[in-house]
Amino acid sequence: MVQDMPAWNWYVEWEFPNSGHLFELKKSYVKKRSKYQDIEVAELAQVGKVLILDGKIQSSILDEYVYHESLVQPAMILHGKPKKVLILGGGEGATAREVLKFKTVEKVTMVDIDKDVINIAKEYLKEWHQEAFKDNRLEVIIDDGFKFIERLIKDNEKFDIVIADLADPTEGGPAYKLYTKEFYEMIKAILEKEGVFVTQATSLSYHAEVHAIIRNTLSLVFRYVASYSVYIKSFDDEWSFVIASETKDPKRLSSETVEERLRIMLNKENRFYDAESHTRMFALPKYARDGLKKEKRIATLSKPVFLPI
Repeated sequence: MVQDMPAWNWYVEWEFPNSGHLFELKKSYVKKRSKYQDIEVAELAQVGKVLILDGKIQSSILDEYVYHESLVQPAMILHGKPKKVLILGGGEGATAREVLKFKTVEKVTMVDIDKDVINIAKEYLKEWHQEAFKDNRLEVIIDDGFKFIERLIKDNEKFDIVIADLADPTEGGPAYKLYTKEFYEMIKAILEKEGVFVTQATSLSYHAEVHAIIRNTLSLVFRYVASYSVYIKSFDDEWSFVIASETKDPKRLSSETVEERLRIMLNKENRFYDAESHTRMFALPKYARDGLKKEKRIATLSKPVFLPI
């Protein structure tokens, strides 16, 4: 028997035209249309305060630490002694927060195209950034990531780590060019010899083929490439990442090494990521491994990848 829904305010995050996730909307803190996207900070049932961009939950107070520790820390640990880090996107400030937890870090450059997201995060998402924006090691630059990397190449500036905390590659969106072979070749050009690149790589549950295309594309550019994933409750989804390096093989990073480097390198204790979590994250489910074997497409500027929504 289907009961009528209570007369509450509802927020619906559409995954496909005929399905999505439904939350009770308890409060809206701020809503704004920037030059690039719709921005909202709201309070939702079950997951608490959230950042929503163009109708998609980007992170929640419930488990943003799971996403951000998972995005940042495997790359930092794989490198071992990162001093100079570039973040593409990451407007909430939580990606920068995680980078700044590492004792070896001397300089962090964060490049985001949308200053409104950053300004809203500074005021409404303090639980995320935890004053990372005030750290004198962090420089925030408002710019298009593609154009910024082009200038870095001309200036021959190099980084130990590049982290892509970007919006998904949606048609007409601001980030699709940053998931292409041409862009990954540009990333390789600004990495030091021992450098590591990591990117968020969309839903593994709903869009495994897009993840596979991102992974395939990176495999044409870097010698060592690996996929990993983690369940994010506020997304109700297994979320994926791809890590790449020319000299460091993520698959050879043992749990003992992860544990030792976390002990030595961190200045603040993690809430999620440790050696056991690392092992679980890099053990993809069979359907995903099968999909990686079957999907042969790559993404280029002339033929980019878009989420099938």
